[in-house]
Amino acid sequence: MSNYSKIKDIILKLNSEELLKEKLYIVGGTVPYLISNTMSNREHSDIDIIVAANDMNAVREYLKDNNLYVKDFDSIMFDYNKAKIDYGIDCIIDGITVNFAPYEIVDNTMIQKNFLIKKSSGVNALVTVTIENVKIEDCTTTVIVGQTKIKTYNLEMVRVMKEKSHKQKDAVDIEVIDKYGYDEKKYNDLKIKTNNMKFKIFPNSKLLRLFMK
Repeated sequence: MSNYSKIKDIILKLNSEELLKEKLYIVGGTVPYLISNTMSNREHSDIDIIVAANDMNAVREYLKDNNLYVKDFDSIMFDYNKAKIDYGIDCIIDGITVNFAPYEIVDNTMIQKNFLIKKSSGVNALVTVTIENVKIEDCTTTVIVGQTKIKTYNLEMVRVMKEKSHKQKDAVDIEVIDKYGYDEKKYNDLKIKTNNMKFKIFPNSKLLRLFMK
């Protein structure tokens, strides 16, 4: 049963809020449907959003103003995040988990931070992903949905990321992208760059940290 209409409504609302306008990039499985203006026939478990690191305070302010902020969902408040570095924040809107993850561009390198939770990933951990020679404009685009401007990963970036997964839902989304069409040169460029992505994982468990050294 598709919940895409609910997901889309949440995305439109967030991008219509004055405090959040122009600050959010939708990066998850809803992107192919937003760009192609087609209905998704599958269930979407969450909404993935990246935000410039210096705009994350605006996100937290919005969540607090709208009674959506939960301390336990804020990476800065995690006990094992001793340095209090921002790895993002989750919130629940209409029963849907919305993840806001910070990114920054440093010396032409894209650095994304996020976190894993044991309930969905089997481990509590802080994650840093580094992609060299990528600027935000290389992997994003803008689409107008109704009268709302929404920034997203471009289809090329979404296709590259979904190819790295072997889940059925990602294969379905890739079919939507292929049917709509994408820039093969841009896709190939991003594929080469993301093949060298570096992952750094800092788990809550001290035992796991020993194995990851």
